[in-house]
Amino acid sequence: MLLLAPEMAFAEEWWRDSFATEGSSPCDNNDSRVTFTDKSVEMWEVWCTLDRVQKLRGLDAVILDMTCSDDEQSVEKRRGLLLKLDDNKILRYPENQVLQRCSELEAKTDLKL
Repeated sequence: MLLLAPEMAFAEEWWRDSFATEGSSPCDNNDSRVTFTDKSVEMWEVWCTLDRVQKLRGLDAVILDMTCSDDEQSVEKRRGLLLKLDDNKILRYPENQVLQRCSELEAKTDLKL
């Protein structure tokens, strides 16, 4: 039972990382970059606080309820779905974007050099 605990923790955290649009440039200075943590979502010029994270039973998917702001004057509630794909990428909805881990985008750039 103790051997499964780290794997279970990792499985629950698959979405916590920095991502950018599939096939885009490395994440430095990439305006499609989005970083998901256990408490927030950071995007280009937008910051969101996670109000609730709901895991979907039987799927590698989470629903994120967020309070987002692009400045101190504008605040809105948002809801998003992240679905883990077989190739270690994620589908982000309602944006309907396939996101790739920044570490993988950087590795592909390093291979080209």
